[in-house]
Amino acid sequence: MTTYSQLAQQIIKHVGETGNIEHITHCATRLRFTLKDKNKVNPEALYGLPEVVKLVDSPSQFQIVIGPKVDQVFSAIKELLGEQTPVAEETTAQGSWVSRLLATLSAIFTPYIGVLAGVGVVKGIVVLLQTMNLVDTHSYVFTVFNALSSGVFVMLPLFIAVTAAERFKTNKFTALALTAAMIFPLTDPGVPGAFHIMGLALNVKIYGGAVIPAVFAVLFLSYVERWLKKIIPELAAFVFVPCLSLIICGFVVFTLIGPIADYVGVGIANGYAWLYNLSPVISGALLAGIGQLFVVFGVHWGIIPLALINIQVNGYDTIMAMFMSAVMGQFGAAFGAIFIARNLKDKQIAISASISAFFGITEPALYGVNLKYRMLFVFGCIGAALGGGITGLLGVKTYSFLPVLNVFELGLFSGPDSKMIYEVFAIIVAFTVPAVLTIVYGKTRKLVASPAS
Repeated sequence: MTTYSQLAQQIIKHVGETGNIEHITHCATRLRFTLKDKNKVNPEALYGLPEVVKLVDSPSQFQIVIGPKVDQVFSAIKELLGEQTPVAEETTAQGSWVSRLLATLSAIFTPYIGVLAGVGVVKGIVVLLQTMNLVDTHSYVFTVFNALSSGVFVMLPLFIAVTAAERFKTNKFTALALTAAMIFPLTDPGVPGAFHIMGLALNVKIYGGAVIPAVFAVLFLSYVERWLKKIIPELAAFVFVPCLSLIICGFVVFTLIGPIADYVGVGIANGYAWLYNLSPVISGALLAGIGQLFVVFGVHWGIIPLALINIQVNGYDTIMAMFMSAVMGQFGAAFGAIFIARNLKDKQIAISASISAFFGITEPALYGVNLKYRMLFVFGCIGAALGGGITGLLGVKTYSFLPVLNVFELGLFSGPDSKMIYEVFAIIVAFTVPAVLTIVYGKTRKLVASPAS
């Protein structure tokens, strides 16, 4: 039996066994459980496991911070759950509507966040090839790179279909068929841009990269499918449940749900833009300054839909430009800790955490270094606020989605109103200030010698 299998068995045991697990997903560093009864969790035993860095008991999920090995641990857990699948039970979602919303967003978006991060790097390569005129934009090489970097975001509803179907407990292949139908008009030049029905203009070519319409389409499908399964005889259900589900949902989505959800998305993007434009400097400083608190409480993935909606509606986003400074602030604080560590173990932890933060994964820096020595986290937030204020002041935008914030995706700040150089300046400030503050404070106050309780 492998180490990961043994660890997976222990985690399942200490979260209340298989029957207590309603849903599990993961992000870059965390296992995210939706549990039926959190009282069955054994925190002391979980903390005793070698790979467990931190437990985060948020209202929406029970999260176990593992670190870079989370994917292997998740796979081992899923394999064991497949062998010991509990009897399906109807459960009532617990917590406030905010908690349920955050849990739903996390379940829908986190499973493929790694792919989006990888594609973001490829997109950065495409931008560099284009802006530096390294290849002909009609060449084979550029065409392949462009397809690899753009296909995921145009076809994003297909990704949403899979995870939303799992979350809403409906057939994922029917969900894929429904969202594929939403995207299809974009592939056929013969389909008109809009249809005029009863005085209403229905645009069927607006769902490439659509977030809210895809989520609500699959949610509606889950209700229709369950209703059809109740009224269609089992003998005919195999064919007619998906057939009628697609017909009913297709017309409702294209006629009602899709257009309304699209307007909701536009409203959200415009509402965010209005708040941001009240004072870009204050907005940038505030959001970047508290950005890593979202990570501490495990709700940072709730920001993803907002950034995606901004990209879809406006063609650019500003919130991820601010959050880049939030990451670099904690990176700077952890990096500074390398120079004030009083023993080899502390230095090794700070080096490892800094490497992870450099690649945009801040949990090891937060839990292993910065929160442990309180003021380092504060210094990171100060640097982040300064960097965020700069991005707001100078109107820095990103022209593609940044799921993981690191220097390898700086190319995505290049666009029609490119201010990439200002983003570079902002993250240098966000990194340097906490690094210097940490070194100075650590040398004068012997900070690392007395960690916070």
